[in-house]
Amino acid sequence: MMEYSASSVKFLLWHVETKETAKLLQKNSFEEIRKMVLEDNIFQQKSRERAQSEYSCIKKRLQSLPDELIKKLIKADVQTSKIITFIACMTTDRLLFELMFEVYRNKVHFGEEYISDADLNIFMNNKRDQSEKFAGFTDATVKKLKQNYSKYMLEAGFITGKSSDKKIAHPYIDPEVRDILFRNQMEKYYYALTGEM
Repeated sequence: MMEYSASSVKFLLWHVETKETAKLLQKNSFEEIRKMVLEDNIFQQKSRERAQSEYSCIKKRLQSLPDELIKKLIKADVQTSKIITFIACMTTDRLLFELMFEVYRNKVHFGEEYISDADLNIFMNNKRDQSEKFAGFTDATVKKLKQNYSKYMLEAGFITGKSSDKKIAHPYIDPEVRDILFRNQMEKYYYALTGEM
């Protein structure tokens, strides 16, 4: 099982860049795309280090997806491609997946309208109790993870509003995305997003 990681404090959803990389991947190798990122600055980052970090993250996310989901990401509408990008984030970030599976899914399943800061705090405190690695994260790191995950959820359409009580949204999940996830033994990601048990 994946270790908990705090690397997401410096990552974004990067939906546009993920979709662009997926398109390039149809005709180029990862190594060729890496050259474009570093030499042509196709991600338009201020520093080479930042571009390399973003590229490594996006590469890892795309490598975690089945090919048919990458193809769907390329041709899907904006909302669906954001959801696929969000799934890629969950597949490479254990904490984000567990937040969606243990908190968001339960809220949706029981028809609750909001995720509160208190919900996020309880979740994070439970993880501290369960994992020595997670217990080693500083308060500042945990706060930043909460902020980043909230941004991911907002951008991908799973919550709305900027306040401490985040209203749960129910974005449309394309049936083709559902089918691809089920075909590839990835149904837990579908359940995490839909509240199904």
